[in-house]
Amino acid sequence: MKRRHFPLILLVVLVLMLGTGRTVVAKGIFGGSDFINSPTNRVIPSGGYTLGAHIAEDRRGRIQLDYGLVTDFELGAAIDLSRKDHEFSVRFKYQFIPETQKNFGLALGIQDIGKDRFSPYVVFGHVLAPHHLRWNFGLGGGELGGLFFGISKVFYPDEFPQVTLVGEYDAYSLNLGAKILLKKGILLNVAVIDMQDFLVGLTISN
Repeated sequence: MKRRHFPLILLVVLVLMLGTGRTVVAKGIFGGSDFINSPTNRVIPSGGYTLGAHIAEDRRGRIQLDYGLVTDFELGAAIDLSRKDHEFSVRFKYQFIPETQKNFGLALGIQDIGKDRFSPYVVFGHVLAPHHLRWNFGLGGGELGGLFFGISKVFYPDEFPQVTLVGEYDAYSLNLGAKILLKKGILLNVAVIDMQDFLVGLTISN
């Protein structure tokens, strides 16, 4: 019962917090279980990690580490780098309802907890088999700012590496991207943010 009390209390807190905060995009930027900016209902397995480094056209960079702390619970930290200053933030996600082959999954979390930031969210999603098409739909507060949604599809071409194409609306803008499997555990990520700003980076996972 103790395990169930925590997410129920968290859900109440999240609902109370939804809709508050400034209207600035909370950054996901290809986190271990994210689309591009928007979170999904997935979490990193216990003991797993992803380490990502990305840079945008304006030379702003982001280094992010996400870790599966325990079953159904993911914890992360990031540093946003720019010429003028650097900003540190943390995040977490709890998988309240695990996804199954027939039913969608549901996750609760807070994204980009840092200076003047607090962005709770609820997100649910599922994979449409056998098409490898994932959809997610969520509601965020604070800097996530409302409804967000996205889809992704995995392609397995014979002549090229595995590619996952992603499209999302992050509550503020439309973003398109691709995750290209260079080798096991290494992804090349490319994206166009707000349909105009190019971003590229690498993600390493165990």
